[in-house]
Amino acid sequence: MDITTTTLGFSTVQDGWERVIAGRQLTFRRVRVRSDFEQCERLQLEVFGVSEHDLASFSILVIIPKTGGEVLGAFDGERMVGYIQGYGGYVEGAPRLISDLMAVEPEYRGGLGYALKILQAAVALEAGFPEILWTVDPLRAANARLNFERLGACANEYIENLYGDDFAEGLYGGMPSDRLVVSWLLTEERVRQRLLSGYQPLAPDALDRAPDFNNDGANRARVAIPAD
Repeated sequence: MDITTTTLGFSTVQDGWERVIAGRQLTFRRVRVRSDFEQCERLQLEVFGVSEHDLASFSILVIIPKTGGEVLGAFDGERMVGYIQGYGGYVEGAPRLISDLMAVEPEYRGGLGYALKILQAAVALEAGFPEILWTVDPLRAANARLNFERLGACANEYIENLYGDDFAEGLYGGMPSDRLVVSWLLTEERVRQRLLSGYQPLAPDALDRAPDFNNDGANRARVAIPAD
């Protein structure tokens, strides 16, 4: 079974798709008109607290589809409640989609972020991109649960202060913007199984016997994440 919008549980409707998220029937579509791009700007300001300096504005977003990438929005009625953007391109001759930003309104979290990522995966494969890359804040446990446990992605690169320590001060309080670089190989069997057949969540005691990380090459180790 291939990864498509249909096999991932989306219903095709005029100009997009539908899916029930946490009891709500939401509509998903490719963002193409200025009023929708302006809602993407609103979400960046509200969710991340970015400054005008860091904002991915309409003039940037409108070009993304020309790269082979997409801006995908999730709507409750006409209000955009979440969106994801990804640039298409080539790195060392290999096609890759760079998923640059995803924003979800707080009351819609708990399923919508996952839905946006898997929709992005189906659209990327259709466009010829077998791999998606993005960066995540390593100190947020929710990022680990979504990206590594649910999506089956991996990370082999750590970048210190990637966006500077003045990025999204409203959210990060002026902390350095260290990031993990995440690679999502959509053609890998483990990823296909995770998306198409579901996944078994880790039990609360799954890592009790794993050693604390000390860079000794252990296959599985625990890494402490600060509560705040």
